[in-house]
Amino acid sequence: IALIINFFFPLDKTTNNLVLLTAIFLFFFFKKDYFNQKYLIFSLVVSILTFLLITKSHTYRPDAGLYHLPYIGILNSEKIIFGLTNLHFRFGHTSIIQYTSTIFNNSLFKSNGIIFPTALIFSAVIINFFTQIFNNLKKKKYNLHLFFLIFSLIFILIKMSRYSEFGNDTPSHLLFLFLISEILRNDFIHNNEEIKNFFIISIFIFLNKVFLIISIFFPFIFINKKKIKKIFVSKKAIFGTLFLFLWIMKNIIVSGCALYPMKQTCI
Repeated sequence: IALIINFFFPLDKTTNNLVLLTAIFLFFFFKKDYFNQKYLIFSLVVSILTFLLITKSHTYRPDAGLYHLPYIGILNSEKIIFGLTNLHFRFGHTSIIQYTSTIFNNSLFKSNGIIFPTALIFSAVIINFFTQIFNNLKKKKYNLHLFFLIFSLIFILIKMSRYSEFGNDTPSHLLFLFLISEILRNDFIHNNEEIKNFFIISIFIFLNKVFLIISIFFPFIFINKKKIKKIFVSKKAIFGTLFLFLWIMKNIIVSGCALYPMKQTCI
């Protein structure tokens, strides 16, 4: 949503407030999905983890002053700018998470809102991994998936527990580990809807970190002749393709390159 809006308008507080109000409206419109014990407990735990993660960090400094914050400032004040990387190459090294951060800068959260998205991703992945480890141990499933979850969780808690060091890399790596975890579930047996979700997650990872383009190829492992039409002729496939197209279009407008800074993709 933030990406589409910025083609026509700056992501200022007025625009972001409208997005927030729409989100609140949808929350109540789909109250059957959200007003239940399971979702509310999940929300509470995510909130606590996010609170602890942020309050334990006194500053936000991972290349923020050079890359992230200046670009977020531009998104908040301007619609898309042609040739923006001519001002500085830093504006070509962007990720989709910066658009997510930008749209959280509204009258409710103010500028502090920009720090929430990456912290929420961290908290959600941690809860997901803990829950799956508990369920596997409860069912006595001592398989590859369980060991992957345990070692990934150890790695995350050691290497990614300082929010002050979060940049574009950390949310990308968290989601990359999450994607692999989802693929390893159910002994590699997945239905069409799950495979479609893999593609959506892999595209989001790629738009966060171009060098993790390998993630896009993972879902193809589960594709065969019978599944091609059902998977690629669907609403999720159209959404994923449109999402990717808009991002590439944005890159070309801003830098002249489909995948900045790869010269082979530049006009």
